[in-house]
Amino acid sequence: MLKFSGSNWFAKPHSRKKTNGTKPQQASVSFADPEVPEVPPRTHRRKGRSASPLQQRHQPQFQQQVSWASDTSTVTESLGGDSLFSRQSSFRQSVASSASRRPPQPLSRRARKIMADTEKEEAVNLQVEFEWVLHEEVHSVLKQLHAILVECAHRFPVPLYGNEGKKQDKFILTAAPEQLKCVVTLTGDSITHADINFKVQRQQQQTQRTTITQDYPWKIQQVQDAANHLQQAINHIDNVDGSYHFKTSDEVMHILGNILGALQRGRTSLVVPRKKPIDELMKSRNMKALSPNLPEDLAISFYIQSHKLIFVAYQLTNFQGTMKFDSCQAECSVPWLNEVLVLFTVALQLCQQLKDKISVFSQYKDFTVGSRSASALSY
Repeated sequence: MLKFSGSNWFAKPHSRKKTNGTKPQQASVSFADPEVPEVPPRTHRRKGRSASPLQQRHQPQFQQQVSWASDTSTVTESLGGDSLFSRQSSFRQSVASSASRRPPQPLSRRARKIMADTEKEEAVNLQVEFEWVLHEEVHSVLKQLHAILVECAHRFPVPLYGNEGKKQDKFILTAAPEQLKCVVTLTGDSITHADINFKVQRQQQQTQRTTITQDYPWKIQQVQDAANHLQQAINHIDNVDGSYHFKTSDEVMHILGNILGALQRGRTSLVVPRKKPIDELMKSRNMKALSPNLPEDLAISFYIQSHKLIFVAYQLTNFQGTMKFDSCQAECSVPWLNEVLVLFTVALQLCQQLKDKISVFSQYKDFTVGSRSASALSY
């Protein structure tokens, strides 16, 4: 608290009496608590009004008396000032800086035990999930795969898994401007009839004609290869007994690897045809079945690429002792090929997803059915 001595000059300046040449008595200011000074509130003066002579006289002395020393610095608070030193924020900064320099403390025995129990519980849960995948999900996915592959087999125009293979389609392949025209009858994996007309490059006015008859059909080996690989994939699934309990991930990975390999080979045989050299093509059995036979410098070819049947006519030329050939091709879409490729792709994705899930459990070498402890895991 502030204690004032002498006359109350601040309260009643108008009651001051004049003296004969004597100076007025000065007011002394003291603090009751030197640690926490009590500063008088600021007075609001109207604009244009100056302080009284007595206030101007005693103001410097009052400013000197309200100054104190803190732990880290000396802060002076004047009558008109607003800033105060915050010792609490300084203490927090010192604690934070000391905590940042403090080295990390090792885990307590209780924390280590909690972590060990958590890892053991996760291992047991993983073991339970692994057994469920082996006993339930593997057989469920194999059943779905079998249904998809049987449906794919029924789309093939060849005898396959109960399919009679009597399907017959007729297509017209043309290349503008009237460069090539071919009317084809596709029965199964063979072209049983075709009327072929194409212009020869060296003589644009000359048109070469030939035919394929049912007595000597043109064999498309790609269709039969894809059907054979599809049959292998179905056989791998049929060899798995529905009541068999798998014991390790290696057993499942082995079966899925065989199925995936057969499906990939079957799809590749349709999507990526094997290109034959021109001399091998001219000496093939199919070329000899044409009626009439083509000249020695001409050749034709039929093959499948993705969902299309492609017909190509080749013409060989001898340019300065080097054999070159020109080609002209026409293509058409085959509906059943598109359906077969879609079913192949769906089966591959389903099989790959199951294999990826099993590969997670394959990270543990000694992961077997019946082990319910963390010791069964070998990291």
